[in-house]
Amino acid sequence: MDKSSTERLDKILALADSNHEGEAVVAVRKAREILLRDGLSFGDLARAVLNQTQIKSPETLAFLTGGREHMESKIRHLNQQVSALQSELQTQDFQLDFWRRRAFDLEHASQNAQTEAERWKKLASETADRLWELGRSLGQEAFMETDPTPESLPPASEKEVLAQKRKRRRRA
Repeated sequence: MDKSSTERLDKILALADSNHEGEAVVAVRKAREILLRDGLSFGDLARAVLNQTQIKSPETLAFLTGGREHMESKIRHLNQQVSALQSELQTQDFQLDFWRRRAFDLEHASQNAQTEAERWKKLASETADRLWELGRSLGQEAFMETDPTPESLPPASEKEVLAQKRKRRRRA
């Protein structure tokens, strides 16, 4: 078995570990073709692994002998990735907590502002009512002190004029 066949077999056997069943089956079939072309079988590979011996050429088991170092390197790399992802997750958890607290504070401030606005609205309404009553009472007192003539009366608002017209119509 030549070096290119060995490398190709190594890559194809890596595909045999796929989670996709169809891909894994095709990879095993292709590996078997490569082995048969060189007069080998999966049994020969298994025996070579058990005995730590070589099959017909040194390149045949190159993918198996370097496998441990390769897997350990891959495990180290994956552990680094896990560590980085855990760190990122922790950072995102801190950010999430910050934004939740911020949202709560803003909601609380909004509720306070709304309560305060309602209080001011009520106060303004009460003040307007009091001023209205005060103005009416002052107007009546001024009216009582003078001899009323149409010119001395305070100008009526449109609402008052319309209300007086309706009263006159009802009487008639």
